[in-house]
Amino acid sequence: ARFNGGSNAGHTIKYKNKKIALQQVPSGIFYPKQELYIGSGCVVNLVKLVKEIETLEKTGINLKNRLKISCQASIIQPHHLILDVIMGKVIGTTKNGIGPAYADKATRMEGDRLVNIRLADLIDNPKMYGDFIKKNLLSVCKTHKIKVKNPNAQINEIMDALTSVKNYVEMDPLYLQKKVEKGTRVLFEGAQSAMLDVSRGSVPFVTSSSTIASAAYVGGDLPVFYHRKTIGIAKAVMSRVGNGPFPSEYGGKKSEIYCIASEKDGRPKYRAEVEEKLDVEKLLTSGDPFKIGMALRILSGEYGTRTTRPRRIGMFDLVQLSYSSKMNGVDELIINKCDILSFYGKTKKGKIPV
Repeated sequence: ARFNGGSNAGHTIKYKNKKIALQQVPSGIFYPKQELYIGSGCVVNLVKLVKEIETLEKTGINLKNRLKISCQASIIQPHHLILDVIMGKVIGTTKNGIGPAYADKATRMEGDRLVNIRLADLIDNPKMYGDFIKKNLLSVCKTHKIKVKNPNAQINEIMDALTSVKNYVEMDPLYLQKKVEKGTRVLFEGAQSAMLDVSRGSVPFVTSSSTIASAAYVGGDLPVFYHRKTIGIAKAVMSRVGNGPFPSEYGGKKSEIYCIASEKDGRPKYRAEVEEKLDVEKLLTSGDPFKIGMALRILSGEYGTRTTRPRRIGMFDLVQLSYSSKMNGVDELIINKCDILSFYGKTKKGKIPV
């Protein structure tokens, strides 16, 4: 079950000889007997969700009678995408409209215009709430002096997507609780890391939802009564996407500027296919922290799943790990990518730094 975020999540799943990138669908896709649930704490991009489901079905993964989406989850509207491009540049957002959608959840209404629209609303009265989506789009475009490109077509696209995912929407807000009362066990999956939590992370360079473990019971639609344990997952070679503080970063500010650089068309300038042409051995033995970070990024495939942006790379930060573990009440800690540590043997110091 997912409890936060939306299509800004990039979860690359490797299973046997299969590899697939997910954004909104929970990660248990390769286990056919497992049900998948998107909670009310998530914000759903209907158009992208349809495409994601179609992609999974083409690879032989069946989601019928397995995927459920809370009817109380809010939807990403066209104006959210516009606002994210305008406002999210300094923070370095994925431009998926996530922040503006969560902001509208808090704003609720602007005058007599509803700005937070949930799946249940759209299903209950598509005409009325479709009109609200259009009004929201026109209002934002007017405020920011942006020419609207065929607003009706954008609304129709959302409505078509709603028709496709309607059978996945769960109208009972107590659905998951009733399942658990009968013995079902739930594994909650968070999107983004603990240090990107909107309240407890490295504010303001954070995501727009709560990412810590306790948020699972708010956005995942279960009472805390059912909590059993918290599993923390860390990487032995740390990474971060976008702007913001990163104390252990190789290359410091130079790395941050490099990793957020983009082409005129908006694509990342130093994406995977650009860096893969570099001589990794030469980078590792250079003695330059910035170049060592580049080498580790290439060797560990640290690029944004959705954006393909190069992730900023840093050494293992035990202080931050301790803080995150305590903040989340971690019972079990899993540290992955330990195999990457072997490459430190090729650096000039030949040691694993922390």
